[in-house]
Amino acid sequence: MTSMTSDHARPAPATGPPGLRLVMPVVMLAVFTVPLSVSGTAVALGDIAADLGSSSTGEQWALNGYNLTFACATLVWGSVADVVGRWRALLIGLLTFGAGSALSVLSTGYLLLDASRLLAGVGAGAVFSVGSAIISTSFTGERRTRAFALLGAVAGLSLAFGPSLCGLFTQLVGWRLVFGFQLACLVVACAAMPLIRRATAHGTRRNVRIDVTGALLFCAATGLLLGGLVLGSQTGWLSPQFLLCTAAGLAGYGLFARQEATAPTPLLSLRTLRDPRFSGMTLVIAVASFTFTNAVAYVPVFFQGAYGASPGESGALLMFMTVPVLIAPLLAGRLVARGTAMDRILAWSIGLLVAGLVLAGAAAPQGLAWMALPLVVVGAGFGLQAGLVDGEALARVPEHEAGMGAGWINTVRLGSEAIAVSMFGSLFASFVGTATHASGRGFAAITIGSTLLAAVIGVLAVLLLRRGAATGAPTGARAPADAPAP
Repeated sequence: MTSMTSDHARPAPATGPPGLRLVMPVVMLAVFTVPLSVSGTAVALGDIAADLGSSSTGEQWALNGYNLTFACATLVWGSVADVVGRWRALLIGLLTFGAGSALSVLSTGYLLLDASRLLAGVGAGAVFSVGSAIISTSFTGERRTRAFALLGAVAGLSLAFGPSLCGLFTQLVGWRLVFGFQLACLVVACAAMPLIRRATAHGTRRNVRIDVTGALLFCAATGLLLGGLVLGSQTGWLSPQFLLCTAAGLAGYGLFARQEATAPTPLLSLRTLRDPRFSGMTLVIAVASFTFTNAVAYVPVFFQGAYGASPGESGALLMFMTVPVLIAPLLAGRLVARGTAMDRILAWSIGLLVAGLVLAGAAAPQGLAWMALPLVVVGAGFGLQAGLVDGEALARVPEHEAGMGAGWINTVRLGSEAIAVSMFGSLFASFVGTATHASGRGFAAITIGSTLLAAVIGVLAVLLLRRGAATGAPTGARAPADAPAP
């Protein structure tokens, strides 16, 4: 049996370990930079091209390279953190993310910029997976519910105001300040890490080896599958390139599953995936990918193409959807604290996401004003689950595997977002046309179709949640997020 040790004894729950009050600010600051790194790069691409020269390949990798390594690294970081220690893993991830941001500031060509973005994505994977695991194991009961609600609100803050903030940086100083601001945030987080070391001490698995073979198989399969999605959106879903990459990626996942079933210390415990409630939570995340994420990616394009809105106007209109994400997570946390069942809140979230985007698609031909209220509904639906779903899912995982669980949750989040955006983007190009020829009716048809798929996923998620609630918590799992603190 794997031995469990801890570097520091935990103080009594009444007082808490030294530095516990700083855990949330440090993790929240780090999490704030992750969406900002995506939206900031997208906003700055025009200025980057003007400075470094026009290169479609270089520009694409500056944006997609980060997403690729982020998706590959998230699961790996979560499992590694359970072995080497979450504080140490988060610090290494922050330093890696910071190094990538610093090199981005100094880049004078696409080769260095793209390599820097790949490096930053590796570090960002640690922020989401290890940060979530630290929050999950540092707090209990109502405090953990509030902590994850705050985490969701911070992510919403970055989504809502990140593009405008980075656009201002780019306009006033230049694109390098976008990466410089990220670096400044990461430097502050790194400087505070020694202060939270004792607060984040936890049991680690000693005398075990990291599943390097599993990590390589997972990264290769993920890279092939995501690369295939990019090719499919460009060359068609029946092109040989797409079919070959997809087949190779699926085969890679098959080998990965076989490796995890036999590895002494797997990268991903298949026992966790067999828990219906944990799987149901991950499907709730997928619902958000096919609704909220799609809307964030393509509604501005639709606004500009169909109604001639400027980039600034389309960004302002999108805030009807992003601003509620700041408020709804805190409201959800209050509801849980007052006794509202978590499953009921998640069912409301799914319903609002599906209904809101269907209404937005139906209102699209009528004009921008008609889409405002439906977009608010979509944002509220996403905000109700933001953060809380992570905390509830991690409550089903043994504490010493919290990093692994958080890594898988965020892998599902990133993977489903990539699939949803690629599928919707291809349909957008096929039916709606380019941004300058966007059709309200075509956009409506695509939006409603995509949302109906999300509705099917949502029904399956609710069924799994109910089945999991009936079977109870798996062996070794902790109390759920709405349980009273011990």
